[in-house]
Amino acid sequence: MRFSILICTSFLFSIQLLYAQDSLINAITTDVIVRNYPLNKIFPDSIYGMNIVAGKKMEVLFLNVRDMDLSTNNYRQVFRKTPGIFVSDHDASGLQTSISTRGLSANRSWEFNMRQNGYDIAADPSGYPEAYYSPTLDGVASIEVYRGSSALQYGSQFGGMINYQLKDQIGERPLTYEGSHTAGSFGLFNSFNAIGGKQGAWTYYGFMHHRQAQGFRANSQYFTNTYFGKLGYAWKQGKITLEYTNSSYLNQQAGGLHDTMARQQADTSLRSRNWFELPWKMASLQLKHAFNNGLNIHATLNYLYGNRNSVGYMKAINVADTFNTAIGSYNLRDVDRDIYHTISSEIRLSKSYKLGGKSQVINAGIRYCMSSINRLQKGIGTGGSDFDLSVTADNYGQVYQRDLDLQTQNTAIFMENLFSIGKKISIIPGFRAESLQSSMEGRTNQVQQGYLPDLSADRLIILGGLSTRYGFIKKNNLNATLYANANQNYRPVMYSELLPSSTTEVVDANMTDVTGYSSELGIKGNYVVRKTVLTYDVNAFYIRYNNKVGTLQVSGNPFKTNIGDLESKGLEFYTELSFLNPFSTAYTEQLSFYVSGTLQDARYKRWDNPSIAGNEITSIVGKKAEYAPSEIIRAGFEYKLGIFSVNYQFQYTASCFTDASNTIEPNATATIGRLPAYRMHDLGMNVQLFENYQFKAGVNNLFNEISLIRRVGGYPGPGVLTNQGRSIYFTLSIKI
Repeated sequence: MRFSILICTSFLFSIQLLYAQDSLINAITTDVIVRNYPLNKIFPDSIYGMNIVAGKKMEVLFLNVRDMDLSTNNYRQVFRKTPGIFVSDHDASGLQTSISTRGLSANRSWEFNMRQNGYDIAADPSGYPEAYYSPTLDGVASIEVYRGSSALQYGSQFGGMINYQLKDQIGERPLTYEGSHTAGSFGLFNSFNAIGGKQGAWTYYGFMHHRQAQGFRANSQYFTNTYFGKLGYAWKQGKITLEYTNSSYLNQQAGGLHDTMARQQADTSLRSRNWFELPWKMASLQLKHAFNNGLNIHATLNYLYGNRNSVGYMKAINVADTFNTAIGSYNLRDVDRDIYHTISSEIRLSKSYKLGGKSQVINAGIRYCMSSINRLQKGIGTGGSDFDLSVTADNYGQVYQRDLDLQTQNTAIFMENLFSIGKKISIIPGFRAESLQSSMEGRTNQVQQGYLPDLSADRLIILGGLSTRYGFIKKNNLNATLYANANQNYRPVMYSELLPSSTTEVVDANMTDVTGYSSELGIKGNYVVRKTVLTYDVNAFYIRYNNKVGTLQVSGNPFKTNIGDLESKGLEFYTELSFLNPFSTAYTEQLSFYVSGTLQDARYKRWDNPSIAGNEITSIVGKKAEYAPSEIIRAGFEYKLGIFSVNYQFQYTASCFTDASNTIEPNATATIGRLPAYRMHDLGMNVQLFENYQFKAGVNNLFNEISLIRRVGGYPGPGVLTNQGRSIYFTLSIKI
């Protein structure tokens, strides 16, 4: 595979590396090309909406239904041209997003600030940022991807920000219908139905979505329904919108496997009684207005109410789930429930002004978020097999062994200023100040006294950053821009890290939050010659992730504390070569080849464990970070001729370790051990019929390659998880 990587990298640099297709609009003026082949992605280079993006690595991905499988939220295809994004392919349902970047954790995308239409979709962005909810991609118009440099604008996280921008209105008519219906392997059925329109100053858009499947593995069926509605009223200089999301899914979880079984019988299951349910509701009120003096305002008020409900038999896989004759049923299951309430508000201001004869832009804002989590765990469930959250009190009259209240309040102010110096140089300094209060109290069997005292912590965090941009070439058919940035980052200790995992584990009372910084240096641009478009973006990155939280053995007992520092560095590259009408003059035609990849090295640089100090055999220093493959390569081609298009994608993900000790062989429960490298191939085609209809078909995992993708110690069941086998889908899309 290293030879394949060398070929891809040589191709990348031999064609001088390129940028993305927003320059195609300026360089190619043929209306029919722009109309029939909408952009796949753009790299905004100065201002995007009300956000300053100059000097930063930021991309906007447009979800063109012709180019990818949206029916199952296939993120491997969505991020095919986004280097640096690691996608965990263990969940083919697409119900949850598990992505990461630059050697960070992919666990439910918790190193990203995940948003929909500009507001948070995680239950508690500061204390519990796991993204359980993901919007259906059938209803998404574009995805904005900000890297670690977004810490000053969108929060203090290390990974960056992902914003799903949902569709707004469909055309200018009073009523338009849009639908997409898919049938596929493993009992897949997906139906998306949307209506929208405009009447005077009013606009509206709404959709209903349903998806279900039996799943590739036994005991992996799922059902999901989403309802979304948006109503807007516009005036000359602004707009006010109200939107509501109601989503829910129920997923039977097949649990983990032993490595040998996963390789030989990946579609089997050792658990049939594990279930996961997620009801999720969100409401948002948004106001945008542009004043005559160059001042723009965007204000949001948001409310989230959600539940995380699970029931299952969570013993290790070497403990069989058998019928218990003593109680006349299968062993009783555990019931866990979380109840989330989050209210947040954010006001962003953007003001253009003159300084030194040049136009300058200042962005500033304030944010407030209050989150409440009621965590109910270790309830004594039933011995049945269906989804059932019924619980029975224990001998002490306690319904749940853990009943905790977790509260977070976060207030932040932020500001950035784009200083234009001459025609080519921009400098963007910025800062962010956050006040964070968190508290935790309640009853738990994880401590010997049975009750947690009222624990609270108040922090004031000040972050700074600097971005620069130098547009050293700007011609009609050629441009190139250098960008660089460095930002401080911060991640609060999460509630799951503050709680002991057992009665014998001790949590360090002086445990601190994760701190560090990130930086990038890159070049992007494009070159157009004779209806051939070359685009590129290549950059080096560096992340320092200090005071990582983990567990050590002290005096024979587990001790949870800050265990050390991580360092991640590497190269990200994307290039695409597009030929317009290379073979035909009778029809609009486009042939594109792309390569997108990451070469990275993420290792521990410090490890505070006195029991192994100075022992080179047991020391973690120099070991690779968990789930940080050294290479992620995606390459493919797209060919479009008139009403017909075909696309192919190849993905290679290098091997990675699943624990800090870099254990190679799996343990008895398959919860640690190295994951081997794997490859995936996807193929799809699309036909446009009578302007209003599209027919699409494709094959995911074309060569049916089954690989070990992830190891887990809890839900969806301990053991190793694999990707899905070969699947076929057929989609009919309608717009009238």
